Amino acid sequence: MKLTLLVFAVGVTASAQAVSVGIKGGVPITDAFDTARGNQAAYATNTHRYVVGPTVQLNLPFRFSIEVDALYRRLGFDYNQFGGPGSPTTTNTTANSWEFPVLGKWAVFGGPARPFVDFGANFRHISGVDQIKTTAAAANIDVTSVPEFNKDTDIGATFGGGVEFKLGHIRITPEFRYTRWGSENFRDPIADLLRTNKNQGDFMIGLTF
Repeated sequence: MKLTLLVFAVGVTASAQAVSVGIKGGVPITDAFDTARGNQAAYATNTHRYVVGPTVQLNLPFRFSIEVDALYRRLGFDYNQFGGPGSPTTTNTTANSWEFPVLGKWAVFGGPARPFVDFGANFRHISGVDQIKTTAAAANIDVTSVPEFNKDTDIGATFGGGVEFKLGHIRITPEFRYTRWGSENFRDPIADLLRTNKNQGDFMIGLTF
């Protein structure tokens, strides 16, 4: 009986050490959209400056690990038409962006403060796209088909680096990340005044146990 309890305790301890779970949050250091101004209209980004979500890390031998995140950010942009038929109009578009990076990590050396690098794939899904148009004749018109919405999924390559601080069972990981997206979820179909920024930079802080 004692041997069984000992084996169970060792297994639980090993499992706890092998898997870390927690939360990761941060701020974007790049805009989600590239916007421009034309002769009769202009786009402007209106994205909330935060990213947050749960994280799971599988700790492997030789200072390697695998991290999987589910990161949420709120996207948005405004369109102002100040010339031409039907002007002036103002259109506000919002959307939910979920990113699922799957990263391999390697700590450069051991100790309580471990510099690390990571790299892998990032999968993005866009949902809840909503567009409201305001004109001189009417206000708050819901647009059923958003012309700038190009596709709801995308995949990119991600790499980054930071430092992992170990305080007992707590891991604190400030990190800079860069993602190069493969395509554009949003773009202006007429005048090319709005495009999804394929270059994404984020400053992240993770807290895992």
